Amino acid sequence: MSAVQSEALSCPLAVDLDGSLIRTDMLHESAIAVCRDHPLLVLRVPFWLLQGKAALKAELSRRFQFDPDVLPYHQDLIAWLRMERAAGRRLILCTASDIKIAERIAGHLDLFDEVIASDGELNLAGQHKADLLERRFGLGGFDYAGNSSADLKVWARARRAILVNTSAGVSRQARQDGFVEREFPRVRPGFVAILKMLRVHQWLKNGLLFIPLLASHQLGRLHLWQELAFAWMAFSLCASAVYIANDLTDLDSDRRHPRKSARPFASGLLPAWVGIAAVPLLLTLSTLLSRQVGGAFMPWLVCYFLLTCAYSWGLKRLVIVDCLTLAILYTLRVIAGAAAIQNTLSFWLLAFSVFL
Repeated sequence: MSAVQSEALSCPLAVDLDGSLIRTDMLHESAIAVCRDHPLLVLRVPFWLLQGKAALKAELSRRFQFDPDVLPYHQDLIAWLRMERAAGRRLILCTASDIKIAERIAGHLDLFDEVIASDGELNLAGQHKADLLERRFGLGGFDYAGNSSADLKVWARARRAILVNTSAGVSRQARQDGFVEREFPRVRPGFVAILKMLRVHQWLKNGLLFIPLLASHQLGRLHLWQELAFAWMAFSLCASAVYIANDLTDLDSDRRHPRKSARPFASGLLPAWVGIAAVPLLLTLSTLLSRQVGGAFMPWLVCYFLLTCAYSWGLKRLVIVDCLTLAILYTLRVIAGAAAIQNTLSFWLLAFSVFL
């Protein structure tokens, strides 16, 4: 063993959790899960936050149930960490996540010698993390693996930096500020991941909006095509918002599924905050587009949205009811299309639509 290798193994390695060891953020996931399971607790979140971010994390972690076995781990980093530990290196999980969450993940991996995390009073991020590690191991007495701009303050106190999933800007700054020992490149989601998040392929179902135009033999009236184009886009964006919300609330179950585990949020390809931001944006755009459509289109769009939410978060688990709900959702598209062009639907078209 060379002197350099011997020095590295004698230097403890602190490893960040959120965005580094796992391809997600446990604060975001715990907040989503608590809002799903205990909706009324949303009213208490601002009061918890007034006590500090560490207090918020502690309150959320007390109510957060998750399976550490299915989290989207950074497998290349874990493989390297196992080799380092096998060679005799001391590994420390050092994270801003709450201690309860960190200890469960560390216990599952059976990889770390120690866990240091937020404790309800101190939010162990950025400067706080840098100060604590320096007090424990001395300036330059530890190596650190992290991913965010907040970790630049920690790398400034460390002997070596290990970059994990960092953005181009953070990577550039870290290399300017100190010695980078190793880098695990970031997997960039790209445009395809956005399309998968929106489930654009599902937008084809909204072509049912054009059925009333076809059935009424008005294909030559261009202004009706324009109305339906706005209606189609409004329906599509509304549906995508519900799909995203459903994916965020079903992370654990999706990760256990052989196919759904590859979805952008379940796999960690896209962070949860992207979905949280996308849902209100998509609903706003859908509303603005629906205002461009004449007739009674918007009330039917609202009915579709509410029924889709009910289906995603409960009705799909009820036998027979799930099939009836899907039939109604498809028929609602036909009704909304007729409302957009101010056309009256026949009883026979409605009956055909429902039973088909």
